[in-house]
Amino acid sequence: MNNLQTQVVAKIKRLRHEKGISQVQMADFLNVDKSVYARLELGQIDNWAKYLENILNIFEISPDKFFEDIGSNIVINNNNSHGGNGNVVHLYAENREIYEKLLAAKDEQIAYLKAELQNKYR
Repeated sequence: MNNLQTQVVAKIKRLRHEKGISQVQMADFLNVDKSVYARLELGQIDNWAKYLENILNIFEISPDKFFEDIGSNIVINNNNSHGGNGNVVHLYAENREIYEKLLAAKDEQIAYLKAELQNKYR
């Protein structure tokens, strides 16, 4: 499991505990089996972005607030010949990539839901 995924699933688990929500309740809220949610929290599945919009709604938190401390434990090494900003640039690129993946996942979820609604009302 990569560092980013570790931080995201740890944040989801922490927020769930803070709200007093069980894994079973989270699974119900997300409309998934408890085992799927448990594996998500363990970092054994990496499609947490698929559920992110619902997770943010459950915790009543904005994406900015959710991700504000993600990546904050990355140490920046100022002892290099590039002025010490190599890790910052990498972090920015990684966060940009995550942002783009989240947007794509949101778009996929919207398309899926639209298709489901169209199939339901045909």
